[in-house]
Amino acid sequence: MIRKSRVMAFTLTSAIAFAASGPAIAAGPSTGSPASGPSMPSGKQIDAQKRYADGFAALQAAKYKDAVSAFQDVLSVSPRNGQVAFMLGVAQVGLEDWKAAQKSLTSATKFAPDLVDAKSWLGAVDVKLGDAKKAGEQRAALQAMKDKCAGSCADAAKIDAGLKRIDDVTANPAMKFSARETGVQLAGAEQGGGAYLAAYGLINEGKYESALGLLRTASLAEGPSADVLTYQGFVNRKLGRYDAAVSYYASALDLAPNHRGANEYLGEYYVQIGDMGQAKAQLAKLEGICRFGCPEAEELRAWIMRGHA
Repeated sequence: MIRKSRVMAFTLTSAIAFAASGPAIAAGPSTGSPASGPSMPSGKQIDAQKRYADGFAALQAAKYKDAVSAFQDVLSVSPRNGQVAFMLGVAQVGLEDWKAAQKSLTSATKFAPDLVDAKSWLGAVDVKLGDAKKAGEQRAALQAMKDKCAGSCADAAKIDAGLKRIDDVTANPAMKFSARETGVQLAGAEQGGGAYLAAYGLINEGKYESALGLLRTASLAEGPSADVLTYQGFVNRKLGRYDAAVSYYASALDLAPNHRGANEYLGEYYVQIGDMGQAKAQLAKLEGICRFGCPEAEELRAWIMRGHA
């Protein structure tokens, strides 16, 4: 069992500062990475959070081409980020570029399989492209989420809205909709920081489903953050959604390869599934990152010695 007192300790101070001052969520002492992303072949340096903010502002102003450019920049740094792929798909919906939107939203459902809006809008776009089979697959996925939810989960209303969206466009494929109908609303830095802190408390109380919704709010407000992605992975893992967990860990490590939390939790996942070779590889990586030792390496070592979660 992971010690709950340590679950988010390495970024709590950063989150408090974030909520008070309004800058992007700090990566904290666990990342060991610069704020900006790697250089592109052209030599262009990408600041993922700044470009995400640019894209969000363009989307709100219905400047969809500018939004597409910004979100594509972010994905060049964080290629497995389902939230950003979703936002790119939203901008492409605004342009009525259905093929491009289908591709982006498909990536979003792959890398963020718990993102309800991505499934519902992918289904709607599939209908626009005349692909009833794929639209049906997304509707079936949403229905399965609804059946499991039984009206009691945090996403219940979103699931119902998503099913209605697919049904409405199936009944009237010519219907018009815009990016503003995706339900994406501008969330300020204060809201994002508050959601992040609230998620911390809920995780420590074991209220993982509710925490996940708040982490999504933080992610939507501020864009790519290795810390938020790591906790999205952690919460999904606690909920038994292992594919989603691994996707979020991978996305966090795209942004910050030396993020101690993401590396530890990925190693714990490997212990859970019995892949001790990969777990030991993660431990070796942590030992290289933490030359003088760190709690994350010690915790993963303890998991490996026990051989189970």
